[in-house]
Amino acid sequence: MLQVVQNYKTGILRLEEVPVPMLKDNGVLVRNCYSAISIGTEMMKVQTAKMSLLQKARSRPEDVKKIIQSIKQQGLLSTYKKVMNRLDTLTPLGYSAAGVVIKVGAGLDEFSVGDKVAIAGGGYANHAEINFVPKNLCIKIPQNVLLDEAAFSTIGAIAIQGIRQAKIQFGEVVAVIGMGLIGLITSKILLAIGNNVIGIDIDTFKTDFARKCGIENIAVFGKDEIKSLVMSMTNGFGVDAVLITTGTQNNTPVELAADIARDRARIVDIGITKIDLPRTAYYEKELEFIFSRSYGPGRYDANYEEKGIDYPIGYVRWTEKRNMESFLKLISAEKLNIGDLITHRYKFEDAEKVYKGIMSNEIKNTVGVIFEYEKSGPLDVLETKVTYKAQKDARPAVDKVIVGCIGAGNFAKTTLIPYLANNRNVILRGVATSSGISAKDAVVKFGFEYAASSAEDILEDESINTIIIATRHNLHSHFVIEGLKHKKNVFVEKPLAINENQLREIINIYQKAQDQSDSPFLMVGYNRRFAPVSIKLKEFFSLRNFPLLMHYRINAGLIPRMNWIQNLEEGGGRIIGEVCHFIDYMIFLTDSLPTKVFASSIKSDNKDIPSWDNVSINIVFQDGSIGNIIYTAIGDSIFPKEYIEIFGESSVGVIDNFSTLKLYKKQKKRTKRSFCNKGHSNEIEKFVQRINGGQGSPIQFDELIAVSQVTFGIHKSLEEGVPVDIKIV
Repeated sequence: MLQVVQNYKTGILRLEEVPVPMLKDNGVLVRNCYSAISIGTEMMKVQTAKMSLLQKARSRPEDVKKIIQSIKQQGLLSTYKKVMNRLDTLTPLGYSAAGVVIKVGAGLDEFSVGDKVAIAGGGYANHAEINFVPKNLCIKIPQNVLLDEAAFSTIGAIAIQGIRQAKIQFGEVVAVIGMGLIGLITSKILLAIGNNVIGIDIDTFKTDFARKCGIENIAVFGKDEIKSLVMSMTNGFGVDAVLITTGTQNNTPVELAADIARDRARIVDIGITKIDLPRTAYYEKELEFIFSRSYGPGRYDANYEEKGIDYPIGYVRWTEKRNMESFLKLISAEKLNIGDLITHRYKFEDAEKVYKGIMSNEIKNTVGVIFEYEKSGPLDVLETKVTYKAQKDARPAVDKVIVGCIGAGNFAKTTLIPYLANNRNVILRGVATSSGISAKDAVVKFGFEYAASSAEDILEDESINTIIIATRHNLHSHFVIEGLKHKKNVFVEKPLAINENQLREIINIYQKAQDQSDSPFLMVGYNRRFAPVSIKLKEFFSLRNFPLLMHYRINAGLIPRMNWIQNLEEGGGRIIGEVCHFIDYMIFLTDSLPTKVFASSIKSDNKDIPSWDNVSINIVFQDGSIGNIIYTAIGDSIFPKEYIEIFGESSVGVIDNFSTLKLYKKQKKRTKRSFCNKGHSNEIEKFVQRINGGQGSPIQFDELIAVSQVTFGIHKSLEEGVPVDIKIV
């Protein structure tokens, strides 16, 4: 299918062939009929993408501060890779569209194939032939509402949310500053529900257009006596509310709002404008300044938007979905006419020319701009795989690792895939992601031969002998099992599993696979054991005859409770999702499996910090060694992340954030400094070597299992307050 994408680093915008997005539970696949271009929002995004790196940095000083903190904690090279990857990424455009449902996900009975729907959301209601949309961002269109008008539902919801935030009552006088698309829709809705509107703009085309659309009271800033008009309409009091719908970097709208508002009026910012409140004006009138957040309650809440968990209507009357429905009801009742706002219509295949024309001002006087899509075509043929270059040989090459990636998030693109791409013994064949556009992005960056939105395309590809799994944590075990069943070598990012049932199933499948000839092997991305300083540290204690005493401190930083990683069913939490690294590290140093674990945590009234984010963990190993892990999310972000101390045989080894190694023995000290290197490149190199050499995994299977069992044991110890025995299966 075709989709509009833009590279955020270069600013280049193209219409690209990408795989159809994957259908998920509680959502639908929608074939677009129309999508609306939000001139203000989208053009700002396009212009930002075309900025130089320095200009981008100047426009987003908050992000620059985060980058500096990351450099201090994680090192320059690691931070640079992450930043460049986020910039050099294909991003979608569009957030308001309408079309027809062509597939319905499991667990959803609200929609049926053939339903006409309006859809919302950046990353969902894209300028694309087909979109996946979660149920709370999708509404049915009334029979008497045209699809092209319904394509503006998201923009209409933005206007309605601004009106609700202003708490406007019937008959009040409202000034709307900015007569762009959102300003016009806001004004029309206010008129439809019985309010008096004064429309204000600096652009005479927009004010003239507003008059043609039925907004009678119009003023041109810098030309008309705006305050006189306001006072004449309000008996000298001033307007009851001001809605700012402009996008500007000057403070004029905020100052004008105060000048024309009555005492204790409400001022709501719907647009993107500079806000520097003049204290005297706002104080003397005791004005209330309010922000309006996008389409309404539910916006930016993953539980609402992605998982479809609605708010009870008794507690949250108006959500973003209900705002969209209100917009379409006004149109259906013939109280609101959107058709006269549509100034330009273009075929979707001309999208590149359209954006270029708008940016160069060759296409002028735009208000409502829509793309029209082909309405014909088979609904049951959905291309989940797009090949960009022909395979030279579908059969696995001798001494070559033929790779298929399932998942291609930020970590995979900054760390795993680049090392694979630079290895001469690796061929990158296919990459699959649920959205399709991120798979296409990986093709562009690393040269995969095809992109897919279904993991089945990777698993069923007989030419692929190795899969890399870099999905969200809850999917790891499923794809590990499917990979082993399909006789693929499997590299899975940590964790291996997020619960005991998943782990048992992996054990069963792995053991069955080992009974077969040419059995594949399994590896988990525990990279720290492959770091150069880690190898030297282990060598330092290699001749020991006495157990080790180990201390590993991690200044992990805060991850909000609402983040998917903190969700036990999706991310497994940070003990299962990250502490596993440090358990593996101690197994590596001791060459010994854990036998017992005890954990305790800080209790806090701060509900945004789970108790398992601040823990002290003690592990006993078979050889008598003892390990202590201090894992915390309450430290300062500029403090180095990881610090390791190992004691044994009258010797001490210290690693400071994987950039400094200090070795103490016989009253002598050796120090080795380097760039922060956590072993990712060595990990991938060793992984590839073992496959080509026909050897087993670089990490023993019982060690992989032990790590997961200890993480489960930590949770059990925290719950019961007692040590937990670890019995390796």
